[in-house]
Amino acid sequence: MSGNGADHRRDLPDVPIRPAATVVLLRTAPSGLEVFLQRRASGMEFAPDVTVFPGGGIEPGDDGDLTVTAARETQEECGVRLDPDELVPLSRWVTPPGRPRRYDTMFYLAALPAGQEADCRTTEAVSAGWSSPRAAIEAWSAGEHKLMAPTYSQLFQLLPFDTAEDALGWAAEGADLTPVEMIKGRPDDRRFPGWAEYAAGSTHY
Repeated sequence: MSGNGADHRRDLPDVPIRPAATVVLLRTAPSGLEVFLQRRASGMEFAPDVTVFPGGGIEPGDDGDLTVTAARETQEECGVRLDPDELVPLSRWVTPPGRPRRYDTMFYLAALPAGQEADCRTTEAVSAGWSSPRAAIEAWSAGEHKLMAPTYSQLFQLLPFDTAEDALGWAAEGADLTPVEMIKGRPDDRRFPGWAEYAAGSTHY
């Protein structure tokens, strides 16, 4: 990929791949579809100062169920309680070699439950809030924040939708769960949705 790249090591010794889960939390605002994003603290070992969705690695108490991981991490990071059975799979990505941590991550879509609010209670993030997918991508294009390829791709796929219901219905019918394996920041064997637009940007993580 072209561009300056993010300021982090890409040549560390390989480490075990840990299962993980991420939730793309959705709500329908008066202006259209919005997603909840967090900017990670600059001191984090993995993805410092990068804008991400809530999520994290599987824990023993999750009983090997990544939907439980996704719901737990969402509640821990932004205070939203989700029903694991209502999560809709969206995609699956594997962290490339040479990073301090590697994850095999399932991305899920979920609507913000009625009567709940998302916040920035996690110490792993310095800010958080709602944004339309287009605004988040435009801010990245302007160099206002950093996006990893998986985050960009999820935002890109949500561009056509105006409501959370529409996005959830689309994912339930046709989401591609073929793992995207990244090699040095590039997709191996297959190109992800939005790859050309991401490659044309100035900063890649």
